[in-house]
Amino acid sequence: MAQAIHNESRPYGPFVAINCAALPRNLIESELFGYEGGAFTGAERRGRPGKIEIANGGTLFLDEIGDLPLEVQAVLLRVLEEKKIMRVGGTRYIPVDFRLIAASNHDLLELVNKQQFRQDLYHRLAAFKIYLPPLRERKHDILLLAERFIADISRKQHLSPPVLTDETKALLLQYSWPGNVRELQNCILYAINMSDDGRIKPEDLPAEVSLLSNTAGSTKHEEADSFLLSELDLKKPLPPDQEKTMMVYAIIKAGYRVSDAAKILKVSRSTLYRKIREYGLENIFARRARNIVKKS
Repeated sequence: MAQAIHNESRPYGPFVAINCAALPRNLIESELFGYEGGAFTGAERRGRPGKIEIANGGTLFLDEIGDLPLEVQAVLLRVLEEKKIMRVGGTRYIPVDFRLIAASNHDLLELVNKQQFRQDLYHRLAAFKIYLPPLRERKHDILLLAERFIADISRKQHLSPPVLTDETKALLLQYSWPGNVRELQNCILYAINMSDDGRIKPEDLPAEVSLLSNTAGSTKHEEADSFLLSELDLKKPLPPDQEKTMMVYAIIKAGYRVSDAAKILKVSRSTLYRKIREYGLENIFARRARNIVKKS
């Protein structure tokens, strides 16, 4: 999202991202503001510009800003107000012009109330807020992101992009993704390297996502499923590939009980049986039986 905002507003300037939680506390200030030569032990002789200076004319993205130490927050606030910085150990101000985008998985207002985040900096940053819901609440993004990751990872590894089977698509939709988009990306990376016939099958997925660990009726997935389940309706006209994925998803969610799957899909059992034969989905039940045998 930060990259998209930058591309729309300052596409010709630099995009500089820094994770505040990943930096050692004693290095955050020099990373943001830079330093002059000899400013501290181990400093480069000629000094080094900080991330804010590098972002001049573009966008600075501060991820996990809630982990920024209070003393550094005060300096950042001054930079935002005066639009100039002074390197650590420096004696002159350097004018800067950059757009700041900050992100946090913390409730910053709650941190303000706990005196763990500066109130004045919060109000400076909160001029425009965007709430990004977790991936489990954006079910329609899962397959789009998965396909994008498959294309990107395959290109980097000089591989032919494998395709997701319908059963795999259904499992990706069923999983709750506690690690959000990064977890999905890692899942796809793992699956690409585990697949061997140009298809990503359920057994190619990491164990926590695969069929063996996603039992029907699991409370872990009920909240994540609610939005998508409300939209499952085979009476609506759908493209064949989407209809097929919905059917597989409902069958898995129903614990491979056709009657329950038919209720989820709002059709009769006979209609669902007909569509199962039409799409050749009988093999799903056979694979399920083999997996039960393996588990026992």
